This record gives sequence, structure tokens and C-alpha cells, in this order.
Amino acid sequence: MRSGFSRRQFLRASAGSIAALGLGVLGGNGCGSKGSGEPPGSLQEEALAVTMWEFSWLVRRSGDEAEYANWDRVLDELALRGYNCIRLDAFPHLVARGPQGDLVERFTVLPQTPLFFWGNHEPVEVEPRRSLVEFLEKVKARGMKVGLSTWFNDDTLHRAHTVVTPDDYARIWRETLDLLAEAGLHDIIAWVDLCNEFPVGKWAKGAYPAIFDGADPDNILPVLLPWNVEVRSRVQSYFNKAIPSLKSAYPDLRYTFSFAGILVGHHIGDMDTSHFDLAEVHIWLSDDLAFSLTSGQLFLLMELPGTLELHAKTAPGIYYGVRDRWLQSLEANIEKWKEWADARGLPLVTSESWGPINYDDTDPPAGDEEWDWVKDVCAEGVRMAVDRGWEGICTSNFCQPHFEGMWADIAWHQELTSRIRAVPSEPIPSIR
Repeated sequence: MRSGFSRRQFLRASAGSIAALGLGVLGGNGCGSKGSGEPPGSLQEEALAVTMWEFSWLVRRSGDEAEYANWDRVLDELALRGYNCIRLDAFPHLVARGPQGDLVERFTVLPQTPLFFWGNHEPVEVEPRRSLVEFLEKVKARGMKVGLSTWFNDDTLHRAHTVVTPDDYARIWRETLDLLAEAGLHDIIAWVDLCNEFPVGKWAKGAYPAIFDGADPDNILPVLLPWNVEVRSRVQSYFNKAIPSLKSAYPDLRYTFSFAGILVGHHIGDMDTSHFDLAEVHIWLSDDLAFSLTSGQLFLLMELPGTLELHAKTAPGIYYGVRDRWLQSLEANIEKWKEWADARGLPLVTSESWGPINYDDTDPPAGDEEWDWVKDVCAEGVRMAVDRGWEGICTSNFCQPHFEGMWADIAWHQELTSRIRAVPSEPIPSIR
């Protein structure tokens, strides 16, 4: 998240959005449920213990950011921690041909902003087509699944800005799925998310101006403020056109658009999702505005200098001071989305969740304790999702080798992934 507006504007818009969520305007009442009235079935026999490796799997392989340089090693380390599914960026806008029909094998991906904790922070040359096939073959060899998504990272050719219409979305994903079909890799695809947290402009770079009357993708206000009839119709068109086009080509795969409840839940809540095969909802304790403000998470999301260190210092006291109050807030949010998905016959997957949205090891590292509160709230979030039958559950946003403090606690990951992948006969008790 980047701030293309003042702090006061951000706080006002965020407060309005969260208040709308709190007032229960998710819709429900079966709006947009599957036509048969029946859930589409499980993703696989056991639940998916998901980690989000987003675009870092490809762009953090060299220089000072080389945690994914050896794919075999990090995949083995992931398997050791008990995960059986990776949500990753398939880079469809770079895998597919460009708008003029040109097929490019090598791109230079532009850097993320300095205070964003995922991806590359220097320009990086990549070969998305070759790399995607090679990496997924290694995933398949380990018996894991993948959830495909895209964050539409920018490159020197600015391909992401050319993906504008629902037809554009369908085309680039169709060509990407064609490549993976040729490689015999469709059997490991658990779902396809056409755009991360749609229609947030940071990710939906090309679609955002088309949806929000020419708005700058870096300005988050249009997605937070009330949507008029025209905007809602434009967003709906991506659901109604892009997904059916892909289903006609590959009907055995599952399709969705993921979204963050904190940003767009009160807009998406009553829209028609009848073309979705699952709900990919991102849920955090940080959705609670009171926690986000008092802990400093909100200012960390705005990428203000010094806010990581302040948040890491402040958040544990805020969290543990009234832990039950915060966990009740998280549980109410989780329950709300479960009811919403059930009304629509959609299985639930969450690949980003539970505690803070943004976080990292501090510099210099403060030791394991800076992650303790994160692990505590995330363990409780996992328990809540397991109890409610989520079919894909992550342990946090941070199960990645470049979050060293979180990655190092192998036993913690193993405990939670075993809970996720089990098929309990009764609810798992709290691990407080």
C-alpha cells in the first residue's frame, strides 16, 4: 500500500471503510450464490496449508536479496515446515504475448518501494516463461499444489499497464494456462486468482483507471470511498467476462478474484460472485482500526520512515494488554466472512492473514521476541479458520525465507501446518 494522499484523507477513508464492514454490509442472503445451490466441493482430500511466496520466488534470487536463489533448497525447507501449497505470482502479463502479439522471454522487473517488504528493491532481469515451468515442476516433484495469482509487477516495457479490460485479463491468463498445460502442470493448480486484491490500484494497474474514471493507481481513495453504480458495474464486468472465458477453455480449474476485506469487502460483499469457484479473502487483526492505529500498523502501511521499528516496539504491549478483546475482533471478522461464503456456496481460502498486514525483522534484529506476538495471534487465527472448515489456510503473511525470524521457527510452522492438514472430528482447542 502506498500513500498518494494525506494522512488525514487516509484515516478518514479507512475509518469509513472499516465502519462499513463493522455494520455488517457484506450482503449475504445468498446473493450471487452458485446456481445449483450446492458448494462446488473440496479443493483436495486434505486441507491446504498455504504459504504466499508472491513474486519474491522469482525476483529475489541475486545480490543482497537472494533468498530464493536455490529453489530446491527453499522448497525442501518449506516441505519440512509442513506446507503443501504455495500461492505465487505467475506473471501472466509477462508470460503471455504483449498487446501487439510479441512474445518476450526476458524482462527487467522494476523495484518495489523501499519500505515495502516483499519483492525486489533493485531492477532485476527475469525469464518468466522458462522460470514458471521450471519452478512448478519442482513444486510438483514434492507433491505440493499452487494457487496462481498476479500482482502485476511493473517492468521496463510497462506490460502491466496494458492489461485493462476483462478480455485482457482472460487473454493473458489463457496464454499462461496454455503454457502450463503443455508442460503437464495443470494437475497441481489448486486455484487461479486473476488479480491479487482486486481492484486495488497498486496491483490492478491497468484496470484501475478504467474502473475509477481515470484515477491514478497509486491513489487508494477511489477504492475505499463509496462506489457509484457505474463503478460497481465495471467491477462486475471483470467477474462476468474474464472468468467464464477461462472456464470455457479450462473448465476443470477453479477461478476467483482475491480481495482484502479491509479495503473492498464492504463493496464486494453484495456483488454477484456466481462465477467464482472459491473465495480468497485476506483477513487480519489489523482490519480492526483501533488496533491498527494504536499499534502503529496503519502508519507502517503508509510506508512512513521509522514506522517498522516503532510498530515492532509498540504492538506487543498493545496486543497482549487486551488480548481477548483483539482475538474477539478477529474471530468476529472470520465468522462474518465464513457466513458470507457459505451463503454463496463457496469454499474459503485465505493466503494472507491473521495478525499484521505489513511486518519484518527490524534492523538490527531484535531476536525471536519481535515475532512472538505475531505468532500468537496467527496461531489463534489458524485455529478459528480450522474450526470453521476453511479449505486453504496460511499461517501468516510471512512464511518466507526472507522473513528470517518467522522462517527460523520450524517447530511453530510444523505445529500449525499439522493442525491445518488434519481432518479433526471435533473443533481443535485454543492453544492459548
